[in-house]
Amino acid sequence: MYDVTKFIKWALTHVKKQSVPAGAELPLPAGECGTEPWHYLFGTVKSKTTKNKIEERWENYYSSHGWTRVNYDKATEDFHAEDYATDCQGLLDAWLTEQGEKTDINSNMNYTQWCSEKGLMTEIDRPYVLGEAVFRANSSGRIVHVGFICGTLNGEPLVVEARGLSYGTVVSVLSKRNFTHRGLMTKKFNYDENGEGEVKEMIKFEVTSPMQKGEAFKAMQVALNAAGYTDEDDKTIDEDGKWGKRSMEAFEKLIAANTNANKHTVSLVVDGKTVFNTTV
Repeated sequence: MYDVTKFIKWALTHVKKQSVPAGAELPLPAGECGTEPWHYLFGTVKSKTTKNKIEERWENYYSSHGWTRVNYDKATEDFHAEDYATDCQGLLDAWLTEQGEKTDINSNMNYTQWCSEKGLMTEIDRPYVLGEAVFRANSSGRIVHVGFICGTLNGEPLVVEARGLSYGTVVSVLSKRNFTHRGLMTKKFNYDENGEGEVKEMIKFEVTSPMQKGEAFKAMQVALNAAGYTDEDDKTIDEDGKWGKRSMEAFEKLIAANTNANKHTVSLVVDGKTVFNTTV
């Protein structure tokens, strides 16, 4: 699980500085926001805005989605080859990639696969949580856009979002936007630090395709090595956060070594935190 506050702080460094409202309460000082503003291009995850990329996006998306060439050229005229662009979900995908977990999904997949405690905004009464995802559905009910709660302004939630070609990555006032749904991205993030109670998804350690990976799997690998559990060739396993066959072999040795005729609890603790706990 990742610390959602770290993602929000990082995202705020990529907004247009002028979009940050005066008096906003954010987890990052206002002076540190917008130090590397990113543009918006649909279908990108931290892509350099070279002429080739701008042309490719015109040919493969914008030319068939309501844009004229004149308006497209005007919207991108200030894009430079050394700049970066992303789309809405791409903002999060780029951060996860920097953490060593490369993802490239869309906002609908975020909502359906990564979120819990989710639904229509009009049907959820609990307070907003820093890092909570807010979504917009189209007329067919499909999620087509995502932003992330990043702070407040006079008690009203603010959203960091890669908003659109004419806007770039910005901070918006939630009530002034047309979001329809919300949810906690508990598949990826731990929201404990925000004082909203424990919101965690139990992880099942198994070999899957595609391979499971992330901080929890790395913590387990570290713990297995520290406890002396090896793969079938008696070799220590890689602490890379990728849960493959060798990691599973060491894990199964842990289970076997701690199992007897009577049921009891098996736990592994790293830095005072339980990373695995089961009854066998």
